Amino acid sequence: MSATRLPRAVVDTNLFVSALITRRGLPYALLNAWLQELFRLVLSEALYRELAIVLRRPHVAQRYGLSESEITQLLTLAATQALLVEPVASLPLTVRDPKDEQVLAAALGGRADYLITGDADLLTLSGDPRLGALRILTARSFLDLLTAVPEER
Repeated sequence: MSATRLPRAVVDTNLFVSALITRRGLPYALLNAWLQELFRLVLSEALYRELAIVLRRPHVAQRYGLSESEITQLLTLAATQALLVEPVASLPLTVRDPKDEQVLAAALGGRADYLITGDADLLTLSGDPRLGALRILTARSFLDLLTAVPEER
């Protein structure tokens, strides 16, 4: 085991949903990076519930051919392998879309190093000093960062 701590990251729900329904592209590469233990997934109870609800929406499962087994497998991995955290009670800044508050609250509460998203409302907050060390990145930027750091095993 490496002496280096794995980076901790909150992944926006839509990226994991996209990974499961498309099985290709950057979201799928991000899912695989987590499964390969290249980073530690940080989840709050609210984000876990959101993932479960979205994946189990009948139109999503039917349209994209997701089996209950595939959904259960991902949710079980998330429940057992992710770091479950308590979100911060109040955010240090205003988020344009109130739906994004729970994502940012989980990242701050879990002391995540990264918040991975494609959401422009969250990406515009990147670099704001009120977020401390939290970096908000796209999936591509995060994957580039993961592959740029040599593995220590």
